[in-house]
Amino acid sequence: MTTQVAQPYASEVLYPPTVPAPPRPLPLRRFLLTFVRNPLRSVPQSAYEQPILVHEGRVNCVAYVTDPELIERVLLQDAQRFPKSPLEKQVLGDTLGDGILTSEGASWRWQRRTAAPLFRPTELAGLVPAMTSAAQDQLARWRRAPVGTVHAIDRDMTETTFHVISATMFAGSADREAAAILEAADTTLSTISWDVAAALLGLPNWVWVPGRLRRRRGGRRLRLAVATILERRRREGLEGSDLLARLAAATDPDSGAPMSDARLIDNLVTFLAAGHETTAKALTWALYLLARAPTWQERIRAEVRSVTAGEPIGASHIDRLVVTRSVLKEAMRLYPPAPIMTRIAAQDTELAGLRIPARSLIFMPIFALHRHRQLWTDPDRFDPERFTPEREAKYMRTQFMPFGFGARSCIGMSFAMLEGVAILATLVAHARFGWDGRHAPEPISRVTLRPKGGMPLAVWPHALAT
Repeated sequence: MTTQVAQPYASEVLYPPTVPAPPRPLPLRRFLLTFVRNPLRSVPQSAYEQPILVHEGRVNCVAYVTDPELIERVLLQDAQRFPKSPLEKQVLGDTLGDGILTSEGASWRWQRRTAAPLFRPTELAGLVPAMTSAAQDQLARWRRAPVGTVHAIDRDMTETTFHVISATMFAGSADREAAAILEAADTTLSTISWDVAAALLGLPNWVWVPGRLRRRRGGRRLRLAVATILERRRREGLEGSDLLARLAAATDPDSGAPMSDARLIDNLVTFLAAGHETTAKALTWALYLLARAPTWQERIRAEVRSVTAGEPIGASHIDRLVVTRSVLKEAMRLYPPAPIMTRIAAQDTELAGLRIPARSLIFMPIFALHRHRQLWTDPDRFDPERFTPEREAKYMRTQFMPFGFGARSCIGMSFAMLEGVAILATLVAHARFGWDGRHAPEPISRVTLRPKGGMPLAVWPHALAT
């Protein structure tokens, strides 16, 4: 994009875009029509105000749960009574197979144990240079355009975080397939709400819904690209300690058998697709908020200048980038990268004294939890001060959960926070971001939280700010 805009003034009292909530649960037909447009629009207002809402629908019972103590019960204390919903496997299974995100039981535990060592703090510290290098490469691309050019920030952040995953988890072996993987992943997610709606109705996968054929083709292209990476690495030798090499060398603790190629591809697709997408969306929304609140840009620049003294950001700097981390967390509060979690009631049970029939869908709208009227003061306002260390320490541990919670919490949460802080600090220290004063992107759930209409922002790249 080459259009240029002047950098506008932005008020520091910022209420960025949200979604309208219906006053009560929608009847089935309106629910489905609303859901396929944007699932967040189907979440009733009471989910933002009450701890739990149980709605007996024509097809099934849905419990909207936004109370932190109840969420902790569902995801931790009584997790066996509330297993993962089969909806996830039905919708994503043909793309992600039986990898770490969709598997259960012993299969999941083996896969998680195999991948876990890569995400230990001692391992992650050495990855910071690759993260800042990807951010510097993006800055270089922006510098090739006239200053003030409007760029598609959502696309740019997707490319940046993909190259981080490729460099850190795949020893750079995914770079050749980057364009094909990113296009296929976008195709797979863009119409996925139709598949989720069909699954909610209990329709089998052979029933036609809009976009399903296109999505499945995207999933096949994604798996083919990953299979190509795996085959090339085998030809070149699978030495190394990156994720791909570790998974290829892993053996089942019961049988001693290695992972099958299908299971390897399941996991490699999961880490490549999910591993970059969520962080990309967090950075996209963070840069939008900073463009609307330029004083926070200046605070990040001042912090980077003070902490690094002009050096490239390294692992020793990350913990001292307190303002940067607070901005990123506030962005993920307002715009959680994964805005919805679901579980299912395995048997008749109760929550907060309310009867929950077996097979009820437990719907945990993280977007509503993060804007809940009883949990947050002025919840729709952008206010990074909420995440000063002193204030954050007072929150319940399931009040803010952009990476989930419990045994199935995101394995890469520490990686994502490290990456998000390193990239955001690097970009803001070397560029200014401006809003056009018009585009107010609606947050739309497509597994991850996307900005409707993309995220066009003007960029003024420069040397480290003084």
